[in-house]
Amino acid sequence: MLTTLYTENELKTIVKDIAKNIAENVIEQKCEKPPVMICILNGAFIFFADLVRELGDCEIDFIRAKSYDGVTQGELKITKYPEIPLCNRDVFVIDDIYDSGNTMDFIIKKLQVDKPKSITPVTLFKRFSSDTPKDLIYGYLIKDEAWLYGYGLDGENGLYRNLKEIKGIYIEVD
Repeated sequence: MLTTLYTENELKTIVKDIAKNIAENVIEQKCEKPPVMICILNGAFIFFADLVRELGDCEIDFIRAKSYDGVTQGELKITKYPEIPLCNRDVFVIDDIYDSGNTMDFIIKKLQVDKPKSITPVTLFKRFSSDTPKDLIYGYLIKDEAWLYGYGLDGENGLYRNLKEIKGIYIEVD
């Protein structure tokens, strides 16, 4: 059964907190140019849109990495690559959830070829059981048995992305 886990107002609050954390990171890094914010499509697009509206000057681009076929994680493929030159730039890679870390790690390795000054991963959610990279900025820590829908995250057949809140189904873990 689909249950509301995070309301629209709770999401707005955490997005503002994440934006503040990013702004502090930009100040610490003494960025000479506005940072480049890269959205991992498709799941992060709503979170990303809300997040960049809370930030100061930044450049925006997108990358698409596909790894899920329904609910099963498979081989990763890049199907859209950023067009902004990343050399010597501070880059923030925005995703919906840090699950196994495979997608984020794969994308960061691909982006490192362009020799950015820094790459900082940012996610709305982090699974409790996943390792935490030292620079990861995230909003909510979630239990492993929840499957999330809404606010950009889809269910089977690509449905539920347009929900204003996060709903979830708890899966029994043996």
